[in-house]
Amino acid sequence: MPHARLRFLPALALAFAALATVAEPLPEYAVKAAFLYNFFKFVEWPAADERGVFELCLMGEDPFGDALSSLEGKQAQQRTVRITRNAATGQARSCHLLFIGEQAENRLASVLRALENAPVLTVGDTEGFVAAGGMIGLVMADNRVQVGINLRAVEKAGLKISSQLLKLAHVK
Repeated sequence: MPHARLRFLPALALAFAALATVAEPLPEYAVKAAFLYNFFKFVEWPAADERGVFELCLMGEDPFGDALSSLEGKQAQQRTVRITRNAATGQARSCHLLFIGEQAENRLASVLRALENAPVLTVGDTEGFVAAGGMIGLVMADNRVQVGINLRAVEKAGLKISSQLLKLAHVK
């Protein structure tokens, strides 16, 4: 009998090794939160802003949960990330990055008009966000987050996107 157990030992070890190497894919909004943080590293804002803080604002319902909360206080380009949830249109000009959620999509045109020429990076995850004048769209395709960039809108706002980020994106 002891020899019978030993025959199953290699198979059992192989099964555990296979289970250990199977990684759960990150939830969609954890990946999108990581993108938001990295945008602070790969986008250049006008030099006149010396607040020492990057304001990340959310307009509409917060789909990120804890994934976004983990960014609070992190550093990027010698600035500290600060998060404002439920930002109103009037607050948007004080943001560096404004994520416009699905619930605020009905206000998209008026928000983008209010931010015209302001150095605020607008990001959204609804279909057609970039085509409607938003700067960066994060949409799911082929089970991955795809990045679309409206370069004309970015340049009009006086922002500069690094070539590294542009290589990853579909530029329109």
